[in-house]
Amino acid sequence: MALLRLQDIGKIYVSEGSVAVGIRGVSLSFERGEFVAVTGKSGSGKSTLLNVISGMDSYEEGELYIEDQVTSHYLQPDWEEYREKYISFIFQDYNIIESFTVLENVELALMHIEDKKERRQRALELIDRVGLSSHLKHKGSRLSGGQKQRTVIARALAKDSPIILADEPTGNLDSKTSREIIELLREVSRDKLLIVVTHNFEQVEHCATRHIRVFDGAIESDHVISHSEAPSEAQAQSVLKSKKGLKADLGRGLLLGRSIFTAKPRLSFFICVLLLVGTLGIFVTTSFFTSDITVFDKNYMFNHIDGRLVIAKQNGKPITDAELEELARQSGAESVLHFDKLLDYAQSGGNAIAYRDDGLIRRIYAMPTYEKDYGHLSLGRYPEAPNEVVLYLPISFQPRFGKSEILIGSISLNSLSLKVVGIKYYYDNNLSPECSFTSEGFENATAAFYLLSSQDTSVALDFTAVDGKGNFSTSNINLVPSYEVQDGKIFVDVQSYRYYENQEKIKDALLTVKCFYYDRNYDYFDGKDTTLTFKKEFDRGVFTETRPDVTKNGDTVFVSISIVKELAYEVLEMSYAQATLFYENDGKAREAAEQLSALGYVAVPSDTEYEPDALDTILDVLMSVVMIFLWGLTIVFIAFFINLCSSRALSAFKGDMAIMRSMGISVRVIRIGMYARMFISLIPAFVLTAAAAIIIFTVPTLNPHFTYLYAWQYVAIAIGMVILTLRVTRKQIRKLFNESVKTALRGGSAE
Repeated sequence: MALLRLQDIGKIYVSEGSVAVGIRGVSLSFERGEFVAVTGKSGSGKSTLLNVISGMDSYEEGELYIEDQVTSHYLQPDWEEYREKYISFIFQDYNIIESFTVLENVELALMHIEDKKERRQRALELIDRVGLSSHLKHKGSRLSGGQKQRTVIARALAKDSPIILADEPTGNLDSKTSREIIELLREVSRDKLLIVVTHNFEQVEHCATRHIRVFDGAIESDHVISHSEAPSEAQAQSVLKSKKGLKADLGRGLLLGRSIFTAKPRLSFFICVLLLVGTLGIFVTTSFFTSDITVFDKNYMFNHIDGRLVIAKQNGKPITDAELEELARQSGAESVLHFDKLLDYAQSGGNAIAYRDDGLIRRIYAMPTYEKDYGHLSLGRYPEAPNEVVLYLPISFQPRFGKSEILIGSISLNSLSLKVVGIKYYYDNNLSPECSFTSEGFENATAAFYLLSSQDTSVALDFTAVDGKGNFSTSNINLVPSYEVQDGKIFVDVQSYRYYENQEKIKDALLTVKCFYYDRNYDYFDGKDTTLTFKKEFDRGVFTETRPDVTKNGDTVFVSISIVKELAYEVLEMSYAQATLFYENDGKAREAAEQLSALGYVAVPSDTEYEPDALDTILDVLMSVVMIFLWGLTIVFIAFFINLCSSRALSAFKGDMAIMRSMGISVRVIRIGMYARMFISLIPAFVLTAAAAIIIFTVPTLNPHFTYLYAWQYVAIAIGMVILTLRVTRKQIRKLFNESVKTALRGGSAE
């Protein structure tokens, strides 16, 4: 059984309307152990014959048999497998991958060996055999012609394939090197079929066993010079055997991708920078634009706290403490908060907390809460007294409030001066700042807020001083709650009063506090609000001589917290109709809402959403659409930029890919290698983008300028870049493999 048999093979080339015959009517049979010399004039069809035998070019007539197996039905993958198993090709112009070292070129043909140590050992043996041990790390571009040809021979030997095809292997070499190459080929062809195309038969005459002359595309003569030794049975059956399947190809592709990546460091660096720019561009774009996409934001009726349930009576009457405790017991609530107005501080539109920095009054819009656990604090401790607070602030506030110690020691909330004893900085600038009290401190802050700042109440203060001759009165006095005023006491800082007091002509003085609030009585058929008046008087016995250390703002009355709380809670008990029950989670809160609704109460979980104003919704949608469009437009531009730049970079691999295909490396392995190379190039982009994100969001001066992104957004960016890389690489690979191996070898060039 012949190893290779050609029967009436014909090859026709069609180009721009003209037809040319490459070879015609070729019938030849080859066995293992033959050293076949093919000669003929230029253009006679010698190279075409080798291209057909190697499967790098198709044939239109006749039949090619491989160990008596027909090949006329072969598709591209079949020819790839054929070249992988049977063919090693040695070219006149070497076709060495010049960006690979000698060792890498030879190891490329040994990818079927999975063990790395075994693969390396086999490559070293072959390189030593061709006399290039001293040039292991030399890249192909630094080798002489003879050294390149020796490398290609070592690469051909590495495959250990039964057929070696050599097209003018000494055409570009000097006579001395040519003789060395021929002797080397003679040595390696003892148990293989070696077909050498040459223009100088005298060079190979002494070792050739057969001489074939080609003329005008046909076989002019076929002369047996000497009979070759019959190969052993084991040699006769030897073809390259390697594992098949996706897993095996994946392993080889990854190995190839790593080699391609390291072979051209400058080009790989360029692609890494290109993908880094793209990834950072998407990261920055996403960070800038997503903050303005509000159409997907949830509109909660109340400040959402997990497990919070807001309740009220259907008739709008206030709930008593006793009723609230009973409802908590029946529904299994963990805790209660009767007057919860301050929990909805954001919805109420109250003033921000104020602090003094470099002589200026600055403000932070912070949500009040109580007994909040923020974990380990950045500075200080948790509050223990009612006048102490811990602040939950974005990292951008660190330069003002301190890194190693608390620089801003006091703040004011609705004129209530508080001591900052702890700070917790966070990096997610999508979150809102918070100001957390003790339970008692929160109750006091609620009283001050409701009495002095709430939209449901207003306070009018009148001060009257009576002397022996008459009296005077003043109004529009500022009432300021203060922890520094003794319980039950007030300090009057009114200029007229101080004048009379200093003259010791004061016989008596009265402070009248009138608190106006709304008693929402839903029993009225028209649903209108009713205004009621609450009045409380203090005599001179409650005055104190100690002035609080609080900034004065005009005529002021500083009032102890106990008095403010007494006033506020008396009003709240008569007018405030809402309360909060806390449960284990939102699910439990919803179950309790159904139970309490059945009892005749209005029960609303805090995660309940509302429909915003139609005009606001339209504006939000329009703004979000514009932002999404701009975001998408930027992504498209980045994708176009990456595709444009990478297409030029990937085209540099056209020649290398053709050489690999000629070696019998499957297209799938090469494709996987190209994808692997691009994904390896993505790793620095991902690492540096992650580092940039860490720097941006942890550096106080940078944090507020970018919208914090969450893990799912980084995953989306990573997936987007992977998809973009896949599409770009796929498009470029498709271009690389549109041509036949022969055409690509002629037109492609490796670096």
